[in-house]
Amino acid sequence: MSKSAIKTIAITMGDPRGIGPEVIIKALQRRDILRLGNFIVIGESRLLPKLKCAIIDMPYRSPAEGSLKFLEKAIELIKGGVADALVTAPLSKGAVSHYKKDFRGHTEYLAESFDVKNFDMMFITDKLRLSLVTRHVPLKDVPRLITKQNVFSCIKLMHETLKDKFGILNPSIAVLGLNPHAGEGGLLGKEEIENIIPAIKLAKERRIKAEGPFPADTFFCHNKGFDGIVAMYHDQGLAPIKGMFFKDLVNFTAGLPFVRTSPVHGTAFDIAGQGKADPLSMIAAIKLAFQLA
Repeated sequence: MSKSAIKTIAITMGDPRGIGPEVIIKALQRRDILRLGNFIVIGESRLLPKLKCAIIDMPYRSPAEGSLKFLEKAIELIKGGVADALVTAPLSKGAVSHYKKDFRGHTEYLAESFDVKNFDMMFITDKLRLSLVTRHVPLKDVPRLITKQNVFSCIKLMHETLKDKFGILNPSIAVLGLNPHAGEGGLLGKEEIENIIPAIKLAKERRIKAEGPFPADTFFCHNKGFDGIVAMYHDQGLAPIKGMFFKDLVNFTAGLPFVRTSPVHGTAFDIAGQGKADPLSMIAAIKLAFQLA
């Protein structure tokens, strides 16, 4: 990391065909954003006209190759201490996976690049912070991944992140169930009894303030002010909070040795190049990166 009091944020352009270039331009045209610190944007300069910051122009032969090359250059800047944090615009996981086998997304690729084993996607708003026990896996594979250790690791990382990054001394964490009605005492599934409840008990033994499992279908209707929420799988957690907070929501990667954030929307190929893209999630991601760096 740089030793300067003025932080430098690297921003990757994401898929050149998507709305990444547009939301970056719209965000970096705002004076309040430019005043936060220094920026290095990694992508294609032709798609990033009139930006008042450093641009690293990276040649590429296909959008998938470009998306990955932008990310790899950002990793180089982070490891070299040139940038203090990373903000990533969206790429196409499907496209990049055809270029690089087994690519599952920014989160997993960054964790592997920095040899981090315990990491998570954490979704941040002013009102909620939510993590996922399972991330980019098919729904059919979720139940076998809901183990005591996996659930506990997610709770523990949430606890540590809330303390270390967000300054919450004794965070309270709500843990959702996997099955309808959190299993209904085993009638609708055994994962709560066999794995989730033991993980919560283990967390409490480690003096982590965890409660649950709560039925996911009603939890978000009356969240009792928990500092963090642990959901079992991708759509269980993200469907409700994206519905409530989409424009202000930020994806933060917990567990990395540096700060990485991103907007929560995708590439939005259908509106790319039309000037319709909303930059608010990118703006929120940049602000959070500076706040936590």
